[in-house]
Amino acid sequence: MMRARSSGAALVAAVAVVGAAWGAPAVAAAQDAWALDEDWPRYPADMVFEMGTGVAVGADGVVYTISRDVDHWAAHPLAMSRYRGRGTVARWDASGRFLGTFGDDREFIGPHSMYVDPQGFVWVVDREGHQVVKLTPDGETVLTLGEYGVFGDDEGHFNGPTGVAFLPDGRVVVSDGYWNSRLVWFDENGNYLKEVGGLGAGPGQLALPHAIALDPAGRLIVGNVCGTALHPYVTAPGQIAPERLEPVPGCVSRFEVFTREGEYVGPWDGVPEPGLPLSVAVYGDRIYAGVTGSEPGRQDLVVVDAETDDEVFRIPNANVYVHQMAMAPNGDIYVASVYPEHGGEPRGIEGPSFVRWAADR
Repeated sequence: MMRARSSGAALVAAVAVVGAAWGAPAVAAAQDAWALDEDWPRYPADMVFEMGTGVAVGADGVVYTISRDVDHWAAHPLAMSRYRGRGTVARWDASGRFLGTFGDDREFIGPHSMYVDPQGFVWVVDREGHQVVKLTPDGETVLTLGEYGVFGDDEGHFNGPTGVAFLPDGRVVVSDGYWNSRLVWFDENGNYLKEVGGLGAGPGQLALPHAIALDPAGRLIVGNVCGTALHPYVTAPGQIAPERLEPVPGCVSRFEVFTREGEYVGPWDGVPEPGLPLSVAVYGDRIYAGVTGSEPGRQDLVVVDAETDDEVFRIPNANVYVHQMAMAPNGDIYVASVYPEHGGEPRGIEGPSFVRWAADR
């Protein structure tokens, strides 16, 4: 089935060498190129969802996608019935063949992102569910952070978590998130350790930490989005603190850098003017970031050398939004995009909710 796709060149090439440190995908060549696969994935005829939000790839090349099947309208009086949000994890192979759903014992309310950690566990960040969930490769729940469907701002609750980063010693750092403004550290067993941040534009403060990743030097790169109480329609009365209803004076949407222990370093020089810093990921010695695109209603995927912070290549107009991206072991890049209508594209299986940029091999 042919679907509407982001506009732009079908083939993108740039001079770069992508390293394979930490067991990352080996994509080393004098010139790397990606072609947009116009027929990925091949959706089952009965699949229905509104938008894609997250994507991850296992070491075996299996692609995991998570969708918002029903967008969450918490403020609606029927929110806990037919307007309650719902999300599904699906699996695919590189050709786009559907491999079934995953983690069906979990009911995700408003999924935001997902990851495969170095041990092969699958993590799902459920924004409206206010949880981060760790699943086995077979889809069984092994750990949950936060209380399901209950928002808060303490050691046991989130208020719209957005992402997770994995530290080498087993600790995890959660960006929290949409209606809190903090980074939270947990040990490998899920015990709360500490947090940093707080609403503001001062050193170490955050507005909306939307994405987070750890680079080879131990830097936490955080996509910080400025805005006033974003997406209030998915919140319940009292969920948004009054101070969040006003603009944050002096706030600039950009990528911020913290040490893995939470000390603030400063703005990231790799993408000094990202526009809307929605996503960040690290593979080998490269940092991948979703930034405002060269065409209206599109975002570019920029790749930066982690050692020098120099841009080494980009995929122009990689999708309407680069809400999350993931690289496969063979070098293919997958992108999940929310709200495709903002770029004039349809929702669901007809639109660019999930796309594959196939490595030229």
